[in-house]
Amino acid sequence: MNRKKIVVLFGGVSAEHEVSIITGIQVATKIDRNKYEPLVVYLTQDRIFQFYPDFRTKKDFIRINPKVVFFGRDKNGAFIQQQGYFGAKIYFDSAYLAFHGGEGESGQMQGFLQCLGVPFTSSDCESSVVTMNKSLTRTILMNAGLPIVDGLSVISKKLKEDQDKIVEDIKIKLGLPVIIKPAHLGSSIGIKIARTEVEIKKYLMETSFLDNEIVVEKLLIDFIEYNCSVRQYKGKLQASPIEKPIGKDEILSFADKYERGGKKSSGEGGMAELNRELPAKIPEELKNFLQQTAISAYTACKCSGVVRIDFMLDKQGNIFITEINPIPGSMAFYLWEADGISFTDQISDAIEQSFENFKERESKRLKYETNIVDKFLQGKGGNKNS
Repeated sequence: MNRKKIVVLFGGVSAEHEVSIITGIQVATKIDRNKYEPLVVYLTQDRIFQFYPDFRTKKDFIRINPKVVFFGRDKNGAFIQQQGYFGAKIYFDSAYLAFHGGEGESGQMQGFLQCLGVPFTSSDCESSVVTMNKSLTRTILMNAGLPIVDGLSVISKKLKEDQDKIVEDIKIKLGLPVIIKPAHLGSSIGIKIARTEVEIKKYLMETSFLDNEIVVEKLLIDFIEYNCSVRQYKGKLQASPIEKPIGKDEILSFADKYERGGKKSSGEGGMAELNRELPAKIPEELKNFLQQTAISAYTACKCSGVVRIDFMLDKQGNIFITEINPIPGSMAFYLWEADGISFTDQISDAIEQSFENFKERESKRLKYETNIVDKFLQGKGGNKNS
């Protein structure tokens, strides 16, 4: 059987670098090796691609001496190649993206792979840019008529010019308390709760050193969080069972998501270790509303692959979308396992869907050819002033 070669990419320049390593290893060890040959490639924080040949278990990440590689393309397709003139080329069929945050999840890697002309499992470059920017996501969701918490965005550079006016606008439009978030960071990194004017000024200034854009939202009191994953399966959209995360902090923190884990650890690591109620014990009407709203958000943001949408339910019974995760921690595999779909099957489904998405993208390419280059080279056209 001719197995398809799949590059499993993870790591990268990101505050969530370590979380990505866990997800990447989870994918590399759970992939169906009867169908696919995984090519495990780790991107260091120094932007160096390292290939781990014969990777099979999580201990191989320490045991194997990786080879530095680069990506390229020739008439035979896309490949990875070891450094050196005589480095062997390994051609591959698709890339499974297991990045979180930073340059791997926010569009740069997707754009790079689109330029290489290869399928990949996540949303495309455009959608990734939007969904990894909380401010842009808010705008898209609001224009689609989907529920979001009252908020506004602040450009970090403007804080130095007119901090007092920005703080006053926040107080007038949102009141106190508010939640302050870096626009581009995930996993609850850098999130602060400000209850006074002094704290608003302090946390805005601190966050301005983490990100060039800041999102400020009205803080919900006595809320319940819910998560739902949406994926493409054979061209159709599916919504997962709903989970109710259980955190110890006032807002679900990085520690809640990745460091504390459940009482009975599964050993999976990552988001799979979060304390949760799954499926959430909620009325059928609420479950259906969350699933349909998640699908609507996925569609509005032009997502692809597996995505997780996070919600909050306030004490008045209002539902708000709080975040869209284009490459969710641990690929949200635990949500789909609750629906009887194994992680291995999920990986296979995502890879096969990547080929369908690639065909769709390629079918929309317009080759518009004229003779203007020939005229320019022959001195019959172009810019006469050059």
